[in-house]
This record gives sequence, C-alpha cells and structure tokens, in this order.
Amino acid sequence: MERRAGNASRLSLTLLYVGVVCAVWPLAVTAQSFSDNIQTLSGSASVFTGVTHTRTDRGTSTDTNTEPSVGLSGQVGGTLEKGANALALQYGGTLETSRDTASGDQTDNSSITGASRYTHYDPGSRFDFNLGHTVSSVRNDTGFVVNPSSYDTRNTLSAGAGLRFYPGELSTLRLSSQAGRSFGKNELNDQESYTVASEFSRRLSERSTGSLNVSRSWSDERGTDITIDSAQLVYSLQMESGYFSIGAGGSRADTEFTSGTTSEYDAATGFVERAWVTTDWGTSVKYDRSLSDSATDLSLNLPPGFSFLPDTVRLRDLVVSDSLLITHNNQFVCDACNLGVYAEGSILDSQAAGATTHEYRAGINLGFQLTALQRLNFGYSWEGDAGEDANIIDDQIHRFNTSWTRELAENTTFGVQFNQSCLRSRLVRNDQDQFELRFVLTRGFAMTGQR
Repeated sequence: MERRAGNASRLSLTLLYVGVVCAVWPLAVTAQSFSDNIQTLSGSASVFTGVTHTRTDRGTSTDTNTEPSVGLSGQVGGTLEKGANALALQYGGTLETSRDTASGDQTDNSSITGASRYTHYDPGSRFDFNLGHTVSSVRNDTGFVVNPSSYDTRNTLSAGAGLRFYPGELSTLRLSSQAGRSFGKNELNDQESYTVASEFSRRLSERSTGSLNVSRSWSDERGTDITIDSAQLVYSLQMESGYFSIGAGGSRADTEFTSGTTSEYDAATGFVERAWVTTDWGTSVKYDRSLSDSATDLSLNLPPGFSFLPDTVRLRDLVVSDSLLITHNNQFVCDACNLGVYAEGSILDSQAAGATTHEYRAGINLGFQLTALQRLNFGYSWEGDAGEDANIIDDQIHRFNTSWTRELAENTTFGVQFNQSCLRSRLVRNDQDQFELRFVLTRGFAMTGQR
C-alpha cells in the first residue's frame, strides 16, 4: 500500500525544521546575552548518591533488591522574548549508575522529559510560524513501572505556519498548516501527521470573540492511513477574573488498513473551559471531547502546558476521547507555602476495536519555606487505568516524594530526598514497592528581567 505522505512531503518537512531551528538558535543565544529579553530563566545541575530498595510480590514469595547508586541530574526552564519572537521551555534529565548488592551487576539508567515552543507572531504582519519539541516517556499498552527510566522515550517535533487576512475591521481569516513527526526507540515506530486548517474569527465585543474552525489531518499509524475532517464553532470571553471558552462541532475519520479495507467513523466533538486567574493563584476546569489518535496529535497538539507534564504518555489508536481536567496553583496558601493540584479523568472509546477504557491521573505538591535557608516539599501523584468498568482499576501507580533542602551559599543547596513508588495491578503482573533515599548537592542559577 502506498503511503499518502511521500518523499516530497518528508523533504519539505525536514527543510521546514532546519529553517526554523536556524531562526530559533540565534534568538535563544541573543536572549541569554541580554537580560532585558528574559522574562524568567532558571536551571540547575546536581550530583547525587543514594540507595534504592525494591520489593516484588511473587504471590507465594517476596523478592527484595537493594542498589546503591550515584548520578547526575539537571533541569532548565524559562521564557525568553524579543519583539515578535518568544521561546518557552522546560527540560529535565537524569543519568544514574546503580549496582545490585546481591549479584554485583551494574546498571545505567537515563531519562529525560520536557517541552519547548518557539513562536513568531507580529500583529503588524500577516505571517506567523511556530516550532515545538517534546521528549516524553511513552507506553504502548496498559501498565506502569516503578522506575520511570524504564519507559520508552519519544521525541516529537512539530512545525507550522499561518497567513492572516482581514476581510473586515472586526474579522480575521487565518489559513495554516502544521506538521508533526515522532522518533522512538525500542518497540516504538516513527509516526508523522499533517494538518491544514482555516479559522475565521470575528470580534463580537471588546472582550468576546466568535470563530469557525475547519481542519483536515492526514496521519500514518502503524501502516494504517487515517484522514480526519473536523469543524467547530467557538466562543471565547475574556473576563477580569480569567476567561471562558466553549466550542461545539463534529469530526469524521476515514481509515485505510494494510489489508486494503476502509472504515468511516463520526463523532460529535466540543469543549468548555473556565479559568480563574489572579496575581497569586490560578484555577482552570476543562472538559474536552475529540476524535483523534496518537499520530494525528503530533500535528494538532503543540507542546502541553509546562505546569503539569504527565509522567507518561500512552499511545493509542483512533479513539473518541472524553476528558475532564482540573488544575489549581497557589503561590501563597500561607505566608511561606505554595500549593499545586491537578486531577484528570478520560474515557477512551476505540473506534477500531470497539473497546472502552478509562484513564485517571491526579497529583498534589505542597511546599513550605521553613526558614530563610531551609525548604520542605511534599508531593504525591497517582495514575490508574480501568477497562469497561470505570470503578475497577486494573493497574495503578502511587508515587510519594518528600524533600528537604538547605541553602549552603548563593545558588548552592544540599538536600535529602525520600521517594516511594507503589505499583498495584489486577493483571498478570507482580505488585511492587520501591523506596529511594538520595543525598543531593545542587548548583543553580536564576534570571529575571522586565521588558
């Protein structure tokens, strides 16, 4: 079967990536050189040593394993802006070497997650473009692991451009194209998708806007060609306390399998979102219903918000997804503490297999500034998968994180971390508990500027 995206499309996409990267790199270097272009930029590098104890329930017996380790970790994040150019990024990675005390075997583990997005938007110009990158931990099926570095890693690149027209003083028409490609390892297959779209928007009042969005996407999912047509009406309202947005429409998908057979699927789609934003805290609630698959999302979805990047991303086929996400950030719960909370539930109806699955994730992070030099943080996250019955969790993972840090000098800290992971499964898998104690020495930097 011939693929719909040929060599010409691959070449065009490659040239687009190279061209935008060439534009972004000088911007990033320039922004780091002049503090007035930096809104926020921070990072750190750490060396650590610790010990990890793992218990595995075999049913009739329990296996235990203890591994001392040493490693390096680092993270960087921030927002850089100069004129019409903006770059937002957040990355973190770890390289660790551990030794099994029982057998003497040595193991090297590494992991990296994060996202970045570059945009060029000038209100005085008709042209805009963007470039996105994400690196995430990916799982192909239901199931969790206690060690996050055991997941497969996928890099995703997305790039696109738009052209705006103004048919009236209050109206705007934007024609755009977006492309995405992923690169995986081990059992992951490379995926790609392309989307063309048009958006006609009209300002209804000083704070409200209405728009009509139409798009067509092409993707290749493990040899299956998928075309998705979507149309949606959207209403957005900016308020003093935040914003409100709602959309409704429909999607139609045509699939061509490797056997040569074709299928068609239809679904009503839409979303509603309400956000409350102040200088100290922000809360958002969003319900979304969509028809898509993992390959199509490569071009439709730009890198997610950085506040709550998921621990893992589950690859999926063509599904109708209903999801509800609630987030809350409060910088000043009390005089010396901050709070972050999120909860999300999704119902996925597979169009090809006809199966229904449920996915859940939730988490909380609470930080206390004990003294001017000492800080205490508590974190908890949970992920769970269920089948047809939403109340029966087939697989779940609990993660608890506690850390204490003390500032030794400017931008230099020493910390103690205690991490616990609990894996519980109804499937043909073994329950596991993992306990990790780390001693961490960190050197960081932070820059803040005003435009």
